[in-house]
Amino acid sequence: MATRSSSSKGASRKSRDLPVRQRAKRLPAEERRSLILKEAGVFFSEHGFAASTRDLADRLGVRQALLYKYFESKEALIETVFKEAFSDHWATKWAQVVADKSATLAERLATFYSLYADTADSLRLRLFLRGALDGYPLPAKLAPLLTTSLVNPLIAELRGEENLPDLSVRPLMAGERELVMLLHGAMVFYFIREHIYKAPVVADHGVVANLYIDSSLRGMRASLKSLHEGKGPAVLTAS
Repeated sequence: MATRSSSSKGASRKSRDLPVRQRAKRLPAEERRSLILKEAGVFFSEHGFAASTRDLADRLGVRQALLYKYFESKEALIETVFKEAFSDHWATKWAQVVADKSATLAERLATFYSLYADTADSLRLRLFLRGALDGYPLPAKLAPLLTTSLVNPLIAELRGEENLPDLSVRPLMAGERELVMLLHGAMVFYFIREHIYKAPVVADHGVVANLYIDSSLRGMRASLKSLHEGKGPAVLTAS
């Protein structure tokens, strides 16, 4: 059985303020495991990953030992929570959408962010942000997928439009990545405002995406020329 570390005591006291649920009824093993994962995702998204598994067990109405019957350690439980929550994140078809030239670039990006919107709910955003703050590697693992699914296809397309060198000739520049992140960061923050801050936002995701995409593509095209002409700072033109 895993023991509670001293670093989790503060989080434990805080999460123990939650009302304790009544003892849970007996369930088949797979159903119990699924319930633990579902509740653990919500629990850690609310209280952080330093929160005690004993408090999670109290919330589930089971003994702490039962959690370790299904997951050998707290780290194994957290890893599985991430895997379940983000199993369809950055799916292969997302990269195909941006690269598919049967639609305009703006239309492809709109479709891409429509797919993204389907995964950007409150639970996933909270888990993602908590994971980054608590030092879990999920954000770092998703970065290469962002590059292959969005950054490279988008820059390759824009370079082609402007008759600039292919990525195979001149590797992606730091400034080009930042141009794409200007758009992507705006979309991610839009969902954070909606789901995390609970701030008033335009409810139609598609309308917002189209606004961001249109303004971003206008700026990207102009900025790309400047970068390739060497007019930007060296730190931005470096690969």
